[in-house]
Amino acid sequence: MDEHIVDITIIGGGPTGLAAAYYGAHRDASVRIVESLEQLGGQVAAVYPEKHIFDVAGYPKINGQELIDRLTEQAMQYEPEVRLGEVIESISHRDDGVIELHTAAGETLLTRTMIITAGHGAFNPRKLDLPDLERWEGNGLHYFVKKKDVFAGKRVALVGGGDSALDWAMGLQDTAELPIALIHRRERFRGLESSYNEVCRLADAGGVEILVPCEVRGASGNGRLEAITVENTATGELRELACDELVTLLGFVSHLGPLANWGLEFENKRQIKVNQIGETNLPGVFAAGDVAGFDGKITLITVGFSEAALAANHAVARIRGEKAQPKYSTE
Repeated sequence: MDEHIVDITIIGGGPTGLAAAYYGAHRDASVRIVESLEQLGGQVAAVYPEKHIFDVAGYPKINGQELIDRLTEQAMQYEPEVRLGEVIESISHRDDGVIELHTAAGETLLTRTMIITAGHGAFNPRKLDLPDLERWEGNGLHYFVKKKDVFAGKRVALVGGGDSALDWAMGLQDTAELPIALIHRRERFRGLESSYNEVCRLADAGGVEILVPCEVRGASGNGRLEAITVENTATGELRELACDELVTLLGFVSHLGPLANWGLEFENKRQIKVNQIGETNLPGVFAAGDVAGFDGKITLITVGFSEAALAANHAVARIRGEKAQPKYSTE
């Protein structure tokens, strides 16, 4: 029986993985995508499909799911093999250069090259250090906004000082009861300056109430969240705030999972060290997107797209033993 060996296997089906699938197949390479989740789209689709993204070239703004849909359509026109809900536990190299990918289900997949686009790996939300708060999970406590209609007409409080908190303070204006409470433990927000300025404008118009420097100290309700206790840490003043839905947007704790044991060299604890074309220390193995690290790296979706193009084109060149060069889509 002939062995089924693909040219490029992509580990991770998020934005960078989908872009890599397109660039590889565009060069007439056979492509396989392996995604541990049961859907394509990675963290964007799993965590914030209805959140607007403002920094993707060509789109003044686009919501997460629409971006994933467009990237999927672009990649799927070449009919790559897609394997969802599968985890690669380990890899090994054969003497003929073929890479063996060993799945958690006991299957072995064969590939000539691979591009790891696993984002930050598996992720779990950071939580407030309030053990009693967790009992409200599913009854008013959220760690991200997946469907806006859950918050329709509700009294909403957001906790966080980064881009997600600012984005949802803006993004829920047409959904939640106003004003939306925005709670941050510091006076200064760390999100995008233009987003902060827009939130301040909304605050002046009565759409947002900014509570700084403040922290959530407790929550109460009769079977479902009804109020939270907020402390102004500068004055010690406590305030009871009516709240139906509390969203803590404190980022995620990530871990690389099995790929941490593949023999890869790491730039830091969370990123695989790559050179200027995305090569890792393992032959035929590239990395792109948030999971790839080098000096001066910026983790943006746009940067991931560029790295996907580099890795895919150099993977094709490696397979064919030729100089890397792009195949222009406008010819």
